[in-house]
Amino acid sequence: MAKPTPVRGLGPATPMPEAARALLGARLGDLRRHLAKLGTKLGPEQVHDTRVASRRLRSTLALFGGGKRTRRADREIRELQDALGGVRDLHVQLAAFGKMSDQAAPLERTALRHVRQHLAGQLPGATDALRAAIPRWQERGPAALGRLDGLAVPGKLGGHRTRERLIEELEELEARVIEAQQDPSPMPMHELRKTVKRYRYSVELLEAAMPDEVAEILGSLVLLQESLGALHDTDVRLELIDAHANGSAEGTDALLGRLRTDRDRQAQDVLRALEVWEDEAIALRTQVMLSASPVKRGAAPPDADRG
Repeated sequence: MAKPTPVRGLGPATPMPEAARALLGARLGDLRRHLAKLGTKLGPEQVHDTRVASRRLRSTLALFGGGKRTRRADREIRELQDALGGVRDLHVQLAAFGKMSDQAAPLERTALRHVRQHLAGQLPGATDALRAAIPRWQERGPAALGRLDGLAVPGKLGGHRTRERLIEELEELEARVIEAQQDPSPMPMHELRKTVKRYRYSVELLEAAMPDEVAEILGSLVLLQESLGALHDTDVRLELIDAHANGSAEGTDALLGRLRTDRDRQAQDVLRALEVWEDEAIALRTQVMLSASPVKRGAAPPDADRG
């Protein structure tokens, strides 16, 4: 995964309007650079990097508040992100099923061929949708982001507003963790995966303000995100084989059985990763770090200390 462009000169005391504009500009620049690399072939790695860049750009919008202009900008980015995701998801599964086919028995290869044909049939429509979304974004997206420039955003990059927002996101993440531990079925794990992604990109925005703390948090979040991603991909493959294999029952059952075994192992990997998250008290240390603001949560803040 491509790393975001670092933004120099920011710190905890940087006024939020300055920090928000700088981070937005850097993330928009990253997206433009990756879009330029896409070309006409829409290669898997280029699509993936562009999709991640669009997610990171969306995460910066939280710095501008939840007003109408912010929602409009988010909608423009989301349309591009969804189009990128439609192609990326097909790339991932086509590659995975191709690798499975190389190692499969003859009856299994027949079932896999049907699934790959189904996915390949969807790819032209997804790529056409992406090719249409790119110029639409280029026409409307930067203009929508430009309208954020005049917003009077209160606070500082490392101030209590940013910290309290991240505390709320951390609490949501912890709720999803509990749900996944109690029920490691596809839906709770999928919701946890999405929440981990959002929290990761939100935390990245604080790197300039708290580099040491952010590095520790991201180290664990990335590992958790990777294990959840592998599990999610397997859940998708199980659904696709069950719905579209259309081969022999023996071949399909063998594939499903092997994937379910993989799924059980991956679910245990995720649960262990969640135990590490808790055993190391990363979530607790994160909350303490984020609460280390001049303003305590729930207290009436002195006007002179508001940041």
